[in-house]
Amino acid sequence: MNYRLRRIAAAGLFAALALATSYAMAAVPNVKFFDVCLFIAGIFLGFWGGIVVPLVAGSIYILFNPNGPQTILIVGIAQIAGFMMFGIAGAIFRKMILANRNHYVGMVFCAAIGVVVTFIYDIITNAAWGYSMGAVRPVIISGIAFSLVHMGFNGLIFGLAEPLVVKLWQVAKPYLYSR
Repeated sequence: MNYRLRRIAAAGLFAALALATSYAMAAVPNVKFFDVCLFIAGIFLGFWGGIVVPLVAGSIYILFNPNGPQTILIVGIAQIAGFMMFGIAGAIFRKMILANRNHYVGMVFCAAIGVVVTFIYDIITNAAWGYSMGAVRPVIISGIAFSLVHMGFNGLIFGLAEPLVVKLWQVAKPYLYSR
């Protein structure tokens, strides 16, 4: 199997993993492994994977959400754009993450990425939801507690994932990038 097919298969696996973990955690608001799966897809597959995996997984999740499909177009678009930010962040910072030999620094760096991208994601999606209701500021303010939980969880998970990602990269790299 050539490396392009392996990368396509890996993208499908990342999308499936993101969806499976998200469905498993559906009962807990703003606590999910979806975002970190998209981030890791960007690290392992670069910009292509950082865009394709969130686009595929996000579209499926929005249409087949356990809480019901997203029926407000602007909110769905904001969610997809936000999901893509996680994957693109992984692609942008992949060299720094994978080349880092100090896991404590790497964990803090990944945690910071998780918090910052989650903050931007929550602002964009809450603003889109507020715009659709004609009440941007009240929706953003009322979502602060949920956003803090989301940012805290993602900071923790992104940081804890760093050592595992670096180790798995050593195994995955030959399969994903050698002909």
